[in-house]
Amino acid sequence: MQGSKSDNVMTPPRRNKDGTILVVDDDPACLDEYCDTIRNLGYTVVCADNAPDALRLIAESPDIGVVITDLEMPNMDGISFLSEISNRFSPSRPIVTLVVTGHSSVQAATKAMQSHAIDLLCKPVSMEELAAALRRASAHHFTMANRFQITSLTKRLDARLGGDRAAQQALSPTGPELQAFIRLLLKFQHQKTKFFDPEVMTGPSWEILLDITEASLRGEAVPASSASATSLVPLSTALRHVNNLVDAGLVRRWVDPRDRRRTLLELEPHALAAMQRYLETAWKLQAQAG
Repeated sequence: MQGSKSDNVMTPPRRNKDGTILVVDDDPACLDEYCDTIRNLGYTVVCADNAPDALRLIAESPDIGVVITDLEMPNMDGISFLSEISNRFSPSRPIVTLVVTGHSSVQAATKAMQSHAIDLLCKPVSMEELAAALRRASAHHFTMANRFQITSLTKRLDARLGGDRAAQQALSPTGPELQAFIRLLLKFQHQKTKFFDPEVMTGPSWEILLDITEASLRGEAVPASSASATSLVPLSTALRHVNNLVDAGLVRRWVDPRDRRRTLLELEPHALAAMQRYLETAWKLQAQAG
């Protein structure tokens, strides 16, 4: 069912824990088709038939986290639109962008990637292609949102500590302070078992998982050899722990397409979510103890 252009622009975004998807295309038929498909896939979606209106929607709707845009549009083309998103919004909030075009070329793909789009889809786009692209975009947005949240927590803690940080670091802990620190470490250990199977999270596995988490929060994969070195155990032992994490469904492993001699690791989305919750809990415990 097709709507008018004004209907497309004015569709109000609904609150959604997974974020809202914005589709931008000056072709009414394509716009309606994409929005209906995305809605049928279970996402919250809003639509705009031009880039200026889309920019206003992004500014007014903090829920928008994924943007799908056509390249060929009047007034402001897709590349200029992506540049505006990158300059105006990306520094302060997680936004993932995808490009849809009917004129695919190496030049178009290069410009889209230079404008930080993570995917390039060629018209006509099937439901399967769109669904797969949205899964990738949602996972990428989840990682970016975690990174923003950790940065925000760090800034708040830095502001709370203020100029006393150096003085606090210079002080030697007293006996009671060390005892309190031990109790805090035990709380961290107990909290860990609430999020992960303790049989899987033995010493080296936990250290490897922390290293992969740090890379995942940066939106990067980590080589298996690098993650293994973190645990300070023999490589063969560390790789067994990597295998355990993969078998437990916590870590995804694949061969690096640019260097098939090495394998890459990243957390599965649900494992990253669990680590995020654990780290936030540990952070709060530390803040309360301080």
